[in-house]
Amino acid sequence: MRLLVDFGNTRLKWALWDNDGLHPGDAFAHAGTSIDAGVSAHWRGLPKPRSIHVASVVDEVREHELAQLVQSVFSMPAEFVRSPARALGIVNAYREPQRLGVDRFLAMAALHAQAARAQVLIGCGTALTLDALDAEGHHLGGLITASPALTRRALGLATARVGAAAGELVELAANTADAAWSGSILAAVALVERFRACIAGRLGVPVAVVADGGGIDEWLACLDGVERGRDLVLHGLALWAERRGAAMSADGDVGRSG
Repeated sequence: MRLLVDFGNTRLKWALWDNDGLHPGDAFAHAGTSIDAGVSAHWRGLPKPRSIHVASVVDEVREHELAQLVQSVFSMPAEFVRSPARALGIVNAYREPQRLGVDRFLAMAALHAQAARAQVLIGCGTALTLDALDAEGHHLGGLITASPALTRRALGLATARVGAAAGELVELAANTADAAWSGSILAAVALVERFRACIAGRLGVPVAVVADGGGIDEWLACLDGVERGRDLVLHGLALWAERRGAAMSADGDVGRSG
């Protein structure tokens, strides 16, 4: 059994992974609270895992807090995964590979493992990310902007009369709540459609689109022909853990044979 942790800007999600597959645990919003308060009670009841792998996009202070908790509960270190130039069938487009968010890299790896095809990955959490892959696993690049929810939150903070109140999705709004709600979603939809058309034109083939993340469900219905992914970062971490485990076993076999 291995413990996998997806440490996002807003939420921490974790899962156990073994020969029977992925077993998701709880997710919690960690802003303004301690990580110990969110997961300690769950983790202290677990058997000691073979290894612990973390995909983190938070700052070093929060990473250190998680590392200390892992050491306290399991008496072993966690591996904080960083995006490599090439691994798990993915070739990273970034000139400085580690600067690509590891959540994006791992989600692409999981997606490519599920289906090797030309595709666009939408990740919607605090941020909205778009990444393109060809059928050979080459990352073609991507875009980052605010998610619809973050856009509305920013509007509420930066303006006197445009709040973050929920509205209804309409083409022409007759009140501020609907205008902000609809504008944030339709802007995201337009970006996705433009990105999909760009990648399809560049590759000259149809492009599949897969969306994942806690913020996607409020506007998924607005996207034509988009598949819903689930826990792609955690599935990518499982691939990483499997690769690491296989490498360590091979090293052990080499050592024994000598």
